[in-house]
Formats: sequence, structure tokens, C-alpha cells
Amino acid sequence: MTDYGSAKPRWPDMGGTHDPTHTITKNERAIFDYLIRPDDSYDEHGVYWADMPFAKRAKFVGRYDAKETKKELSSIGRMMKADPLSPVAYYFRNMVLPGAGLGLEG
Repeated sequence: MTDYGSAKPRWPDMGGTHDPTHTITKNERAIFDYLIRPDDSYDEHGVYWADMPFAKRAKFVGRYDAKETKKELSSIGRMMKADPLSPVAYYFRNMVLPGAGLGLEG
């Protein structure tokens, strides 16, 4: 349990003067930022992608899309190296079959 000492809030802070993260370490802040500011939605400066000007937004989305594409293609390459038909089997097992059950409910 954290002991705030003399800095602990005694009542609700209606004026916005109490910083609840003033005792947080750099590592804790990095973990907190990872959870509340995922890198697919926020840039390195903590700006949400939809709040960026159009040019920066397009660059951010393109950069993230290129990173994810590279990751997916390298995964497919590793699968094909092990077994050339494994990407097809993966697609049917994880995309086609689970989707086929949607029309059967209720």
C-alpha cells in the first residue's frame, strides 16, 4: 500500500491540483502507458491517431500498417517453410470454420 505522507488527498480534488501519479516510478509509468496508450492508437508523443492532422494521421496509419504487414508476411513465410500448405490449413481452421457457425445460431 502506498503511503502518500503529507501529500495524501484529504478530500476530493475539485481544483485539479493533486497529481495522483507523482510517486510513480519511470518503469511503472512505462507499464501504465503500455496499458492505457497502446502503440496502435497513440504515437510516441502520446497523441491519439484521430487527433492528428491529416498528413500525420496518414503517415501514422501507413507506418503501423506496414509494420503489421511485415509481421504477417514473415509469419506466413515461416509457415510455408515448414509446410507449403499450412497457410491454407490455418485459414480454413481459424477463419472459415468458426465463421460457418454464425448462421446456425438461434
